[in-house]
This record gives sequence, C-alpha cells and structure tokens, in this order.
Amino acid sequence: MKKNKDVLSANEYYMKKKNSDKPKNQNNKLKGAVIALSITTGVLALGTIGFGTAYGVFQGRANDYGTRLEAVYQKNFYDLVESVNNSEIKLSKLINSSSPSYQRKLLIEVSQNSTTAETSIASLPLSQSDINDNVRMINQISGYTSTLAEKLAKGGTMTSEELKTLQDIYDNILTMKQELNKFARKMQANGYSILNNSLDLNSEDSDFSTQLSHIHDVNIEYPTMIYDGPFSDSVVNAKIKGLTGSKISKQEAQEVVSSHFKNVVSIDFEGDTKGRFDTYNFRIKNSDEEMIYVQVSQIGGHILTASGSGKAGKATLLEEDASAIALDFAKANNIENPQIVWQDTIENDTYFNIAPMQGNVVLYPDLVKIKVDLTSGTVVGYDATTYFTNHTARSLESATASKDAARGKIPTSLTIVAERTVLAPLDYNREVLCYEFECVNSEDTFYFYINARTGEEENILKVIKTDDGSKLM
Repeated sequence: MKKNKDVLSANEYYMKKKNSDKPKNQNNKLKGAVIALSITTGVLALGTIGFGTAYGVFQGRANDYGTRLEAVYQKNFYDLVESVNNSEIKLSKLINSSSPSYQRKLLIEVSQNSTTAETSIASLPLSQSDINDNVRMINQISGYTSTLAEKLAKGGTMTSEELKTLQDIYDNILTMKQELNKFARKMQANGYSILNNSLDLNSEDSDFSTQLSHIHDVNIEYPTMIYDGPFSDSVVNAKIKGLTGSKISKQEAQEVVSSHFKNVVSIDFEGDTKGRFDTYNFRIKNSDEEMIYVQVSQIGGHILTASGSGKAGKATLLEEDASAIALDFAKANNIENPQIVWQDTIENDTYFNIAPMQGNVVLYPDLVKIKVDLTSGTVVGYDATTYFTNHTARSLESATASKDAARGKIPTSLTIVAERTVLAPLDYNREVLCYEFECVNSEDTFYFYINARTGEEENILKVIKTDDGSKLM
C-alpha cells in the first residue's frame, strides 16, 4: 500500500528526534520498554492523527524563557493542525452520511474541533488582523455546525442549501489541512522557530503571520444562527470478560512462551505486572537474534502481548505466507474461529487485524492484532488484550433489516467493493449488529455500518493513508 505524505506524523518526527539523542551502543536497548504492541490500527480502531506531541522535543531544551515560549507556540500550532485534520475527516464523513442522528454526532464533533482550533489560533503570535480574521472564520464554522446539530436534535433535516454550505466548508478545510501540513513539514525539516519569525507583532507581514494568512482566505456565506452550547458523549469502561482458567505459576507461563514461539534460544523472566491484567513478563531471544518481550496472563496462561523487532535483511516471505503464520499463531493462542479482517504491509512487516467469527458474523469487539516479520517469519508483535477484555459467549440477534435497503443508503458517488455482517463496537459501550460496506471512489475508501435490525446508519470510517500505514477514523 502506497504511503501518503499529505498527512504529516509529528509523533514520528518526535520519536526520531528522541531516538537520535540515545547512545548508539545499547546492549539492552529494548529492556524497560512498555510491553505493548504498537501496530497499524484496523477496521474499528478509532483515534486521531497525532500532532500534539511534536512540541515535546522543544521542552527538553527549556533552559530560558525564549525556549519555553517557543515550546508553548509549537504546542498551540500542532494542536491547531490536529484540530483541522480531525475536522476534515469528520466533514468528509458528514457529507456522505444520510442518517440524521449520525450527522448530528459528526456536527457536534466538528464544532468541538473548531472550538479547539479557535483557542489555538488565539494563542499564537499572529498579527491582530490575522487573529481577528482567523478566529472569526473558525467561530463561524463552530456556530454553524452546532446550530445544525441542534436543528437535527429537534427532528429537522438538512436542506440542500445547508448541505452545499457544508461541502464548501469541507473544501476549504481540506485546503487548509494541506497547507498547514505542508508548513508543519517545513518547520520540522528546517528547525523553524515561531518565536523568531514573529518578533515584530506590529507588522502585518511577519513571516509566521504570512505563512498562516491563507487560513482565513475563504468565501463562505453562513446564515445567521443561534448557538446554545456543545454536547459531549459519555463512554462506559468495559469489564474484563474473556479471561478463563485458574492462576498459573511463573514456570507454567514460561512453558507457554516456549511452546508458542519458534527457535527460542533463551527465556529470561522480567518480573510480573499488577494492573488491569496481572501478567508474567519474559524476554526471549531466538536463533535469528530477534529479541521479543512477552506478557502472559496469570489467570489462564494466555499470551496477551508480544513486542519486538524483526530480523535485518530482505523479505523472504509473501504476504500469503505471513497470513498463514498469523492465523496459526492466533489459533494456537485460543482465539476462536479467527479471520483476517484487515492487513497492511510496511517495509518488512505485515500487520494483521484478526477477529473471531460467530456463524457468519465478524466480532469486531474481540479484535486481535498481529505483526509478522517477512524476513524471518517470526511473530514480533501481538496484542490480544481487547479479545480477552471483551470475548464472551453471545446470543446474537438476527438481522431483520433488508440488506438491499441498507445498500441503498450508500451514496451513488461511491462503489461498494465488499460487504459482510459484523458486530460493531459503537459509542456508549454498545455492540450492534451491522451490515458493513467497504466503498471507494477515485481517491478515498470508506466503511459504512448500517444497523442490521433498524436499517439506521450507525457509523462511517474513512481510510487515512499515513507515513506509518493505513488507519481508519
């Protein structure tokens, strides 16, 4: 899958910078790392593209007031970039949605993103005219989307004129996103200082103000509306449902590790962890000189996570080979009826999202993530914490809504390339039986989730191609 440079990963920049400051010779460079798999997110992995931590690189140098002030400016700038990126994603879903309830949810989220962007802009060293113009424009977006959300909450629907205005907003937000990301890449590549390029705030043409002046270069007519306030969702934390069996000993846990990883040369006990999952932790080394950290649950002896790096060299396996390795590993670790629902290859690693099946239904709440090294064929990443948190015997309801009718809710501008029935984890800790439709146009891929009992649109996910793989948001 090709990588898209349009979306800049500031987290990646920060980690590269952080790692470059470490000594090159580290005999035990992985020891002490958090044993948690960090892999490409899959079909229902939610989250945002992280720009917020890029400013952290400056905090380590905060030896004087100027450097501390620069760190504050960098944080505000990357908060702005993240807010705009998230708004673009949500607006792209919004203009493709046909469900008033889901439209309202997205409108509220866009408004909240706009409020965050407004705060970030007001905290940047821009000339007064730029602050006024930028804040006014962002404030208009926030007020407009919030008022539309209120209208939908009262049973109304959006008019064609309102949909056209949202399309215009999206077009401008997309341009804004592209320009901000371009400028962010320039800042990171050249060590750009916001403070040094904004010292003359009385001037209307300081470099930093000039760079951001395009933000308010839009021409959208907003109706005059009243805004009553934001709305926020609440999420209930799930209890652990999937751990079974009695407590095992450290020696028994070591035998579990030895039996599930190939070519093991040594296994060292690294202590135990007390927390949401009580685990025994091990560091293993195999004949390919790969080092992998493994967590085994003390209850039942299940492998929860594995994290390591693959063998240096060229890939010798095909993706089909890696798929078989991933499925065999999942089955050996008691994942019921596993099926690959998402995969992506980045350099010499292939990442898999695997979900159990119940009948013909994919159980997304019980997702397992696996990373296979294409050079050695070793499983160097594994995360079954979601599976063992959520997996339980379920009595699934039957689909009663027409799949043909659900298919008819997909915009004609999109082509359906795949469909299946899934159990989808949604807001408010709901698990909902849905028809899933994978849809594409010339530029984008979307996943639509239509309630298989009510026929209502529940969720839309958009594939975002980044420098570190494809993500769905």
